Amino acid sequence: MDIMPVDPDVAKLLKMMENIPKPDLANIDIKEFRKMMEQSPLPKKNEAVKSVEDMKFIHDGFEIPLRLYTPENAGDSIIIYFHGGGFVFGNIESHEGICRLAANRSRSKVLSVDYRLAPEYKFPAALDDALEALKWVQKNSSRLGINPDRIAVAGDSAGGNISAGLCLKARDMKLKLPRLQVLIYPTAGRSGATYSLTEYGENFYLTEKDMKYFGQAYLKEPSDSLNPYFSIITHPDLSGLPEAVVVTAEYDPLRDEGETYLAMMQKSGVRATGIRAKGMIHGFASFFPIVPAAENLLTMIWSLAGNLLNGTGSQTIL
Repeated sequence: MDIMPVDPDVAKLLKMMENIPKPDLANIDIKEFRKMMEQSPLPKKNEAVKSVEDMKFIHDGFEIPLRLYTPENAGDSIIIYFHGGGFVFGNIESHEGICRLAANRSRSKVLSVDYRLAPEYKFPAALDDALEALKWVQKNSSRLGINPDRIAVAGDSAGGNISAGLCLKARDMKLKLPRLQVLIYPTAGRSGATYSLTEYGENFYLTEKDMKYFGQAYLKEPSDSLNPYFSIITHPDLSGLPEAVVVTAEYDPLRDEGETYLAMMQKSGVRATGIRAKGMIHGFASFFPIVPAAENLLTMIWSLAGNLLNGTGSQTIL
């Protein structure tokens, strides 16, 4: 297998992380863990956009915060974004930089969704919030100034899983589907140990132990790990899904399951573009302020997404 060395800036980041004590997730209070993550020493990079507007919607008595980013010269498309964080941490603020960059590069509005987190709210709470967010955007397309036929759902890691699960559930419910799904190193489900999990499950930021904790925090019971709206590679029918862009990272334990899902969609007749980010680790989208190659990758990803959303792109397998 042709393996590229870890990107030099990523290697520096991993070295820096070695000197930062890592909490024992199984024995730390979740609120304390979220506070630690919010106080990350990594710099932020928030590009200017034309406007930012906070809003919300309510379903089943829960208030779901939203933040709308509108770039200069925005078209009539929108990307509904679901942040990563293992289903247990992350929020609108943590992904501010990613969403601003996505808006500017795609020339689309971006709506960041602050879905409910585990362990307080177990599966399928986050997925339910995502489905309601899609329906809310479709219903409020005039208010948002967008074309309901030019909607993408997107997310990184847990957010990628939510985006994919949302598309599957919406299709199964015979709801109007988004035009595009952008899945950045998504959790996709495993039937056993993969090569990437075995090779990169330690020392590359996301560990196998972390993944086990996140799964236990998010899922109500072990059987949920095979629910096809969570373990998306177990869904028996992937036909008729929206066009997809699936991004994986070379040194990510989740790489192989994401690429398995990509291949399954392609075999089911779904137009799907695969991008493997060489030299990158899980979480590279959040590290773009200090990893130039990661910012270049995001520029490529969101430019492609914008082209596909606005009807100016074509299928490209990279």
